[in-house]
Amino acid sequence: MASPQAVGVAVRTSLVCAIALIARLASADSGDREILGGEGWRLESLELRTMYLDQDGRGFQSVDDGTPGKETMFIVQPSLLINARQNERVSHALTLPFDAITAASPDAVDATSSASRFNIAGDFDLRTTIKLDDDDTLTTRFVAHAEEWIGGGTIGAGWIRSLADDNATVSVNGTFGVDVFDDRNHLGDFLGKTARATGSVHAGASQLLSPTTVIDGSYGATYQRGNLRTGWNAVPVEGGIVEDEVFPDGRLRQVLSLRVSQRVPVTRSTAKLAYRGYVDSFGLHANSIEASVYQYIVNWLYVRGSYRFYDQNGVEFYTESMPLGFDDSTLRTADSDLAPLSSHQYTVSLKTVRERGPLKKWSLSAELFRYTRSNDLAITAVSLGVGRVL
Repeated sequence: MASPQAVGVAVRTSLVCAIALIARLASADSGDREILGGEGWRLESLELRTMYLDQDGRGFQSVDDGTPGKETMFIVQPSLLINARQNERVSHALTLPFDAITAASPDAVDATSSASRFNIAGDFDLRTTIKLDDDDTLTTRFVAHAEEWIGGGTIGAGWIRSLADDNATVSVNGTFGVDVFDDRNHLGDFLGKTARATGSVHAGASQLLSPTTVIDGSYGATYQRGNLRTGWNAVPVEGGIVEDEVFPDGRLRQVLSLRVSQRVPVTRSTAKLAYRGYVDSFGLHANSIEASVYQYIVNWLYVRGSYRFYDQNGVEFYTESMPLGFDDSTLRTADSDLAPLSSHQYTVSLKTVRERGPLKKWSLSAELFRYTRSNDLAITAVSLGVGRVL
């Protein structure tokens, strides 16, 4: 599952499935329509997006001569989004993202393995929406993922209920997934295959407070069980040596989010303010706040700008220098993602609205993303997209 050949098969299979779906939708005849009901299968829209991401920084999980090692990485991610309608009640959204990653953590495993020097990954993400009646909607999701060192899948289902003449909604959903991946030590030695399982439940609600104001919120809990560490990560120890990470076998993660959206008709603007709180059984506590503004320039073109601040205290067993004399089972990690940190995220995007303006059924989008973190990590990403209503 973790071999390049397997990744190639997964990527090609996803492309074949996408092409087969497009062909199937395009050739659906009247007999199909009678069986499925309504107008039958049809493509509604296609969109191709490509993201270019450049990451630079250092972290102790890839320690180099006692100092933080490089976290340099470059990603190219093309994605195909297909929206299709099966009948008047059932619709599908298929997303096919593929990543080409170069020079990820070159100071860690790459002395003995090329697993992180160049990596190709692909996903097959199918979401289905089933409208039961005017008030109730069911959703399902199937995700398959494959890359050089890890592969897995996720299934999920949800329910949405509209209330008070569509002025309010309540929703619940759940997912379950399994990942199978290569287990390695910090030297890059292959220790065999290992796995982890993840289950999540979420509940949410929204309420229209006025014709221009909406508030929504959600609570989610996720439990993971199995091998939770990143095998090639190193932990610095006093005296200039390094050891493997050691994680608990389980992790409970909880998230609470709230958001207020305000539309300003006179300026054709929308403002959103969101809060997210997070806690987990590793002792990590995090808070973030995000503000975003949408502004129409003309009736077929708008710009979006956002800023997000994030702060976390770090997990209880994070260390950048493990004292000598510890037990082999002592929990420990030097992963910079789990350290005490704060971050700033800025996004600006420009997007056209389909079936408005000179582009008619076509749409174009562009986005610039900038992320900086207090423990020496910076990411810059550019995303471009083109789509068409069919």
